[in-house]
Amino acid sequence: MPTLRWMIGFLLVSTLLLVALTPYQLTRSRSASAAAAQNSGQQDSGERRIYTNDDFPVSDAPPSSEGTKSDAGQPVAGPKGERVAPFVPTPMEIVDRMLELARTTSKDVVYDLGSGDGRIVLRAAQQFGARAVGVELDHNLAVESAEKAKEMKVDNLVTFIEGDLFQTDISPASVVTVYLLLSTNDRLRPVLEKQLRPGTRVVAHDIRIPGWKAAREEEVTLGLGIHYVYLYEIPGAFSGAAAP
Repeated sequence: MPTLRWMIGFLLVSTLLLVALTPYQLTRSRSASAAAAQNSGQQDSGERRIYTNDDFPVSDAPPSSEGTKSDAGQPVAGPKGERVAPFVPTPMEIVDRMLELARTTSKDVVYDLGSGDGRIVLRAAQQFGARAVGVELDHNLAVESAEKAKEMKVDNLVTFIEGDLFQTDISPASVVTVYLLLSTNDRLRPVLEKQLRPGTRVVAHDIRIPGWKAAREEEVTLGLGIHYVYLYEIPGAFSGAAAP
């Protein structure tokens, strides 16, 4: 009899514990599932950044293999190099003025050296119908630019090269845009003088190209800030015969 009573008591206690713990386990399981779904949604929504005039974080991710062309929506691998200027995006109003000052048309080939998020390249293709090439060393920015070109359906006009601007062949250009440091422009100047053909227009945002004479200079006020746009024409910029 004592043994039978002990077994009955054990079964009753086990049953009561099971009934008490089941709602807690169900709630815990549902909470874990909801948290996993929420985290997954946050990851999905965070995969692509919105393109604005704000800066993007610079990545230290290595570029893809040199000398090969990637799939559609991806940049072309170019020569490796060192970072020579931070990414500071050009306001879209200045982008438009740079391309207008260069008299950009659908017959032009526009090269943006240090293309960042690709806004000048994309604008040249979308707004002016020009073929355009961006040269950008940062892996993430180059990839995002190429993906954006595909989204905007201008990837047939646009190419992004993930590589060093000093080692990239820019001789096909009829328009070149730059927004770099003064020291970078100074280092870039002999490359431009050597590779660019007569009649090519070079447009610099805010920072002059040392030793060159601008064909035109414009001051643009945006809000409380003042921007400068410099137009140079090859070979007048460095031969002392710049156009009036």
